[in-house]
Amino acid sequence: MTSRVQPPGVAFESGNGFMTTEQIIKILGTGAEDARFRDWDQGRTLEWRFVYLCEYGTIWRFGPQEWWRFVIRTIRNNGAYDLPLSRALRIRPKHIFKGEDHKCYSSDNSVRCVNPLDWTVEDWKNELI
Repeated sequence: MTSRVQPPGVAFESGNGFMTTEQIIKILGTGAEDARFRDWDQGRTLEWRFVYLCEYGTIWRFGPQEWWRFVIRTIRNNGAYDLPLSRALRIRPKHIFKGEDHKCYSSDNSVRCVNPLDWTVEDWKNELI
């Protein structure tokens, strides 16, 4: 059996049609990212089901994998992030409350609240420890 090398951008034939090199790289990259998430998730010492990110009275909810991806993206952007208002919660959950310091807290131990307005890149990196 001989293998042939195809130049970048050339389609590879698969059972369902053709895939470009870029599509194959994307699939492999997603698999590697999922494996890194599983490693992180299994090593977590804090058990929480959701992270609620609070900024200026607006709240966003993340599951563990969403939170991990958000943190990775924020670290890659040197601490800069974008929180679309379209994904913000319309109503504050009953177990989330605002403290005297104007930060959000939760009465539910399976929920984590973060108030990252003054976080540095190091704070974001600590999220992955």
